[in-house]
Amino acid sequence: MKTRTLFATALTALALSASLTTLAHSAEATPYRYGQNLDVAKVISIDVPNSSQCEVVTATMTYRNSAGDVEVLDYKQLSSACANQS
Repeated sequence: MKTRTLFATALTALALSASLTTLAHSAEATPYRYGQNLDVAKVISIDVPNSSQCEVVTATMTYRNSAGDVEVLDYKQLSSACANQS
């Protein structure tokens, strides 16, 4: 009986995680503006494109606001290649 309950709980958690990921990817990203007030209650993911050159890239943050809504924000940052330069 415990195994069934544990399996059902794990399956439910996996399904919820998959639906959150799908919801986050379906939301259109809002570009960040300097000085913009953000309402970030919990960060879900941060995606930064790989680049072999030191350059500015567009990163995407998916998060929940204080109302529990999932939002997606695009912002600019230096690529990780810039940290490797001396």
